[in-house]
Amino acid sequence: MRRSAATGAALCTIAAIHPMPACTPGIEPDHDRWSAEPAASSLGRATQRASGYGWKAVRMNDFSRDEMVDVLWEHPEKSLAAIWLMEGTQLVAPGPVIPGPIGQGWEAVNAGDVNSDGMADVLWRNIDQNLVAIWLMEGSQLLSPGPIIPGPLGQGWKVVGVSDLNRDGMGDVIWNNKDQNLLTTWMMDGPQLLAPGPIIPGPLGQGWVARGARDFDRDGMADVLWENTEQSLIAVWLMDGVQLLAPGPVIPGLGGGFHVVTARDYNADGMADVLWNDTEQNLMAVWLMEGSTLVISAGPVIPGPPGRGWKACPAADSNFDGMADVLWYATGTNQAAVWLMNGTQLLAPGPVFLGPYDGG
Repeated sequence: MRRSAATGAALCTIAAIHPMPACTPGIEPDHDRWSAEPAASSLGRATQRASGYGWKAVRMNDFSRDEMVDVLWEHPEKSLAAIWLMEGTQLVAPGPVIPGPIGQGWEAVNAGDVNSDGMADVLWRNIDQNLVAIWLMEGSQLLSPGPIIPGPLGQGWKVVGVSDLNRDGMGDVIWNNKDQNLLTTWMMDGPQLLAPGPIIPGPLGQGWVARGARDFDRDGMADVLWENTEQSLIAVWLMDGVQLLAPGPVIPGLGGGFHVVTARDYNADGMADVLWNDTEQNLMAVWLMEGSTLVISAGPVIPGPPGRGWKACPAADSNFDGMADVLWYATGTNQAAVWLMNGTQLLAPGPVFLGPYDGG
């Protein structure tokens, strides 16, 4: 992949701030050959070692109630999960490997606090059987597995978010059917389904996908972020619980290979903003939003970590400053890094750390 001189200079600056594997100029990291044994391991915990194929970083949520987000890892082929407790950009404690629900096809796809204890819980999804289950967590430990619940009727539904839709302090589940351009939301009471919401058609036209749900208008209720990748468009729909309150205008996106990763508050104003990522060119950008109608600041395009295969994943505040940060994951490996942000600007890129390796 060719990079411009400006991009190359930015990468050298980043590499100078924190060394990375194989960051010699002109050399890409070799994911097949680079390996590092863990400094220490403990009984019942997943071992850290590079080239841990099968594991992938999913997202960051606060699992330990310290107001700093932690990393959820999953091994989709083996239906396993693990939570890495973090302090800012540093790994504090790798959690145990947790087997998923009984049976084949379960993946840990999302997370959010569904029982109002301040600690995120894990949502498991079985796409083939259209089932979900929410497991209550206490830090990196499983507290209580919830019941298995059938998803919305029909094929093609996907969970795109776990966010509080009705201001009760408990996360609810947001579903999207991109093939049929439909949205529905489930009110939850802990891991139990309280009330499924109505089926809502998405924005007019083909190609729209719901990318997640966060509070864009500071009313304490999550709203839905839509993206049309083919046409490079976004739209924010304001919600009132499970009901659509007001669909926002269609807003032109970044274009090229950029797609929406997540919606989070990047400038501590209480309103969600948009994180963009171009995986082919290894670039990211943050757009600051004001409600559903206005982009108040389209931030600069920022090069990602040196090397191939990096993608930005959903994350929130890692360093207790009220502003969301970025989780990077190197596809096909168990390498990740947390980058601290100051609004739309990169504050400090964190070191590469390793996820689970041995699969339990």
